[in-house]
Formats: sequence, structure tokens, C-alpha cells
Amino acid sequence: MLRFCLLLALLTGPYLATAADWKGTGDSQLPIQLEADQLSYQKEIGLYQASGDVKMVQGDLEVSSQSLKWNEISGEFDAEGDVELISPDQELFGSRVRFNTQDGTGIINNGRFYLRDPNLYVRGETIERLGKLDYRITRGTFTTCNGEIPAWKFGASRLDVTIDGYARARNTVFYINDIPSFYLPYMIYPATNKRKSGLLMPKVGYSDRRGYQYSGAYYQVLGVNQDATLYFDYLSEMGLGKGLEYRYVFGQGNAGEAHAYLLDVDKIDGETIDEKRYALEWEHDGFLPGGIRMVADGMYVNDDEYFKDFGDMAGEYNRTEVKSIFSLSKNWEKYSLIGRMEYIKDLESDDNTTLQKLPSINFDASRQRIMDSDFYYALNSEYTNFWSQDGLKGNRAIVRPTLSASFQLWDVVNLAPEVTYRQRYYWGINNGYDSEQQGVAAFTTRATTQMQKVFHQPSDSVARLRHSIEPELVYTYIPEIDQSELPHFDQFDRIDNANLFSYALTQRLTARVDHANGGPSYRELVYFRLSQAYDLTNEFRGRQRFQDLRLQSALLPTEWLSLLSDTSLDVSSGDWTEVTVAGKVSNQQGNSVKVLYSYELESDIDYIEATLSAAFLKPFYFDYQQRYDLVTDKQLEQVIGVEYRHQCWGAKLTYRDQDRDDNRDRSVMLTFTMRGIGSVGGVGSSSLGGF
Repeated sequence: MLRFCLLLALLTGPYLATAADWKGTGDSQLPIQLEADQLSYQKEIGLYQASGDVKMVQGDLEVSSQSLKWNEISGEFDAEGDVELISPDQELFGSRVRFNTQDGTGIINNGRFYLRDPNLYVRGETIERLGKLDYRITRGTFTTCNGEIPAWKFGASRLDVTIDGYARARNTVFYINDIPSFYLPYMIYPATNKRKSGLLMPKVGYSDRRGYQYSGAYYQVLGVNQDATLYFDYLSEMGLGKGLEYRYVFGQGNAGEAHAYLLDVDKIDGETIDEKRYALEWEHDGFLPGGIRMVADGMYVNDDEYFKDFGDMAGEYNRTEVKSIFSLSKNWEKYSLIGRMEYIKDLESDDNTTLQKLPSINFDASRQRIMDSDFYYALNSEYTNFWSQDGLKGNRAIVRPTLSASFQLWDVVNLAPEVTYRQRYYWGINNGYDSEQQGVAAFTTRATTQMQKVFHQPSDSVARLRHSIEPELVYTYIPEIDQSELPHFDQFDRIDNANLFSYALTQRLTARVDHANGGPSYRELVYFRLSQAYDLTNEFRGRQRFQDLRLQSALLPTEWLSLLSDTSLDVSSGDWTEVTVAGKVSNQQGNSVKVLYSYELESDIDYIEATLSAAFLKPFYFDYQQRYDLVTDKQLEQVIGVEYRHQCWGAKLTYRDQDRDDNRDRSVMLTFTMRGIGSVGGVGSSSLGGF
């Protein structure tokens, strides 16, 4: 059959582009090529008609159908028979498409469209375009899964969508593999990648301590640079919780977030009580006018048991204190001024003797050369007002000038002597202390050198390999002075005398790798440092002359293997005093094994932690974590996670078993995740209010 081709004038371009443009595709400035078995044009009424394998092309936009009518006067566009509209970011199909290019409205019968970026599939008995951004789908479905029978989909009797707004579904049914699973009378969710206000998906869960839990949240956009989230939690074994989370980004790099959470506690561990527990947190970093940097990292809880009751992770539920810091600082080229407020709440002690720094002020001059000589000077100064409710209070100022030098001996050894004098002033002290002042000097000299050898092209992947050896000798002298008359705020009030000779040997192995598409990169493969100190003090006072032998090492031969260790050995008894060993093996597929062992003789710590992540059984992923106390022979925490990841959805089951002060807390969480929708529920516990 003879095919006809018509190249329409540029003037007609905007109309057809708009007719096919459900998401802004096509370029209205490009000409349109129309092909069909039969083509006709009725000039008096401005009607184009095409039939038989109709194909229209404009730039990247292709439209095909069995018949097509377009009236350039009224702007009406009508295509029938296997209609397809294909563009780089979307595909649209239907048995019939009618559209008015003048008012931007139209309808698709038995339609479906696919958006590539979010991988979104939408089907409907009718798909109407009510305006430039408004659509209505009747008896339709949507999903982010591929396939004729998707793994999941939502079906609705009516779906109203506003692009860059919201989608509202009525009489919604959730399907798993085409099987109806649950019903929602009404559903609303953002139809955009931009932030939108609205209810977030709730979570439900259970744990031994909290009981059954329901957590809901509402997200509110306050502007392009601000938003907030409101939380509501129901805990069957505790009570009702309310929370607020506020985030902001302002000028001068000022950004931060604030949290507040309040729980009306009815009972704890089965014991009926009537209390209110709350927590406040603020984090901020930015600059004020004049280049003054302001940093805040503050947290406060009104009850010492807050984290024990509501914390989920290790390091959270076993916290011993809460610290809040607020600082203002100004830096110049060689000087800095810092004002700082520090408040600590002790969660283990009921007394009110914790020292607070309200405030402390530091003025420092960085190390600077004296004219063109080999000598340098520096200055550190500090004022602190120490305050406690029932304990020690008072003021202290410290001035610490330093004079140092740097000499090269025979162009081989670097000799760096340093003299420091720390002068301390005390006044306004309670508990019977008088105003005092005392100074103490310290002398240190350090001798270092470096020997190295470079190996060229030791392997195909390594261009250079450098082996360096760095010996180091340090002598430190601090005279013995009587400091018993001084108040004791911190470590700067009791400075131990010293007459120490320290020595160390460091070795490094560094590889240089040349890349074809860029410059070289360097990776330290081996780090090894052995150090020890020898005490020259005449009066030992029970101390050993040879102090602990310390070995620090790092083995990083490849990007997937790392071994780190830091150990100390008492050479007189042969006992290890501190041991920390960590190792990790991982690959790019998500398989990894991590082990951490920590031992401290003085603190009675003997602890091991192991973490395993396995991805070799894809689409199933496994996580396992074990923390064990070897001193008490007790399991501290065990976490087991099994996750299934599909192309468009996932499910994760997590079991957590924790020992909290000899009280076990077991929880289970089951979470479903759907691509484009997010998490829709859970069984288990979660951190409350964002803490």
C-alpha cells in the first residue's frame, strides 16, 4: 500500500506537541512529520485526517495509532486504535485519545502510562487530563513494579493527581501478586519529588519493655529552607508520647535541627507510675555577622532513666551522661578567641556535684617564628568559671606561653626543644579555699629522622612502593611541686612530675597507583609503631622504670581487607594492660565480616563484638551482630536481620535481644518497603521522637 508523508509547518508544532505532552515532552519549535496509509486535509475547516498505521514524529516524541484527526482551528485531537505516545522519559498507551490543545484537557480510554524516572506504572479505565497539572484516573491501579502481574499494586475506584502536589485515592485496595490484601477507604501521598506536607506512614510494633506500639507522624513544609515533623506514639506498657522535630537552613551557612519529646508515663516494667519524661536537643552550626562562628550541640533529659527506657541501640540505652555545649568563636590569621558553655548531666549519680564550665574563654596565638631565627613562640590562655549546685565552685585562669625551636643536625636529624610555663590563678573558691596561684614549667626535646627507599614498579598495579623508617627520641622533664593547697577541678590542677626518656620506631609502607584517566593515588599499606618510656625519677613511688611497651599497627593491603591493633604490655609482669584489635573483610557485593575485641586490665573490660553481612544469596540479605562480655560471660546484645529485596519492594525481619542491667528486652520488627512509596509499617521498637 502506498504510504503518504506530510511535513507540517512550524506554526502547527506547538499544538501537536501540547496534545502529546502529558509531562512537558517534545519541543514545540521542531517540525512535525506525519505518515499514514491515507492522508487528507480539509482547508475550509482546518481538519487533518490520517488512517492506516499512522505515525507522527516530533523530535524525541513519537505518536502512533490506526487513525488520527486533528482540527487546527478548534484544537481538537482524536486518535484511535492502539494509540502509543513514546518519549525519552514516559510511555503512554490507550485505545483512544481525545485532547483539546487549546484548553489542555483530554481523556484516554483503557489507558496506561509509564514514567521512567520513578519507574511508575499507572492504568485506568479512563485517564482524564482536567488541566495543565490535574489528572483523574477512574477504576485504575498504580505500581513501581515491572511485569503484567506486578509484585504489588494499589487499585482505586478514583485517583485524583496533581503534578507537584498530591495524589488522592478513594476506595483503595492493596494487591500482592494480583491478590487483594487490605483495604483503605482513602489514601493521600505526594505526587512529586519535592517536599510536601502530609501524614507519614505509621509504624506498629512490640517489645518486652514498651509493649504494643503505634507511631504516627505528620510532616509540614514551612518554606524552601524549613520543615517540621510532629510525632505521636502510643505505648501500651508505658503511655502516650508526643514529639516535634524542626529543621532549618539559613544564610551564612547556618543550619541545624531541634527535637523535643514528651512522654506521659503510666507505668514502667509493669509498675504503675504517673510521671512526665521529656528530652530536648538542639544542633546548630553557622556564622553570625563579623565572621563569628556559632556552634550548639545540646541535649537535656529530665529523668536519669530516659535512655534506659527509650534507647534502642548500644551506646544509647547505656549512656552515663548527657553533655550540652554552646560556643562562639572568632579566628584571625594567627589568633583565635573561643567562648564556650558546657553543661553535663550525670545519669548515674544522684548528687549535684558535677562540675559545669559556665563559661570558659580561650585566647590562643598559634606557633609563630621569631623574625628569621630558628625559634618559635606560642600562647594558650584560658579562663573558666567552675560551678556546681552542691560541690566545688570557683574561677581559674591559666596562661601558658611556649618557646620552641627547630634545628637540622647534619641535614639528617631534626631536633625540636620546647619550654612551656603554665601559670594558674584561682579565686572565688568555696569549701575553705583561698585565692591561690602557682606556676609549673615543663621541658621537652624531640629528635626525629627518616630513612626511606622507593621501589619502582614492584607489581603491575603499583607504580611505586615506598618503605620509610622513622626513629624518634623524646625527653620530658617536669619538676615536682607541692599542689595540695590548690583546688582540684580537673587534670590541670594536679600536674605530675616527670623525668622520662621515650623512644619509638615507626615504619610505613606506602603504595602509589597511577590511573589511566586521572592522577596518581596513594594508599598506606602497612603502619607499625613500637614505643616505650623509661622513668628516670629517683623516687619511684611504686612505679616501674620501664613503662608499658605499646604496639600500634595497621594492615591495609587491599580495599577489602583491614586489620588494626593497639596493644600495651607490662614488661615487668608480662601482662597485657590494654588490647584493642579490629578487623574487617568486605567486598563490593555487600558481604562483610567485622570483629572488634577490647580489653582493659585496670577497668576490668573484656569485650568482643562481631558483625556479619551476607549478600551471596541474593535477593536475600542477612545481618548478624553479637556483643559479648567475657568478664561476666554474658551476652549483651544479639541482632538478627533477614531482608528480601525485590525490584520494587522489600521486607526485613529484625530480632533484637538486649541485656539492660540484667533485664532482658526482646523485640521483633517487620518492615515492608515499596519503591516510590517507602516503609508502610513495622512490628518492633523505634527511637522515639528522633532521639
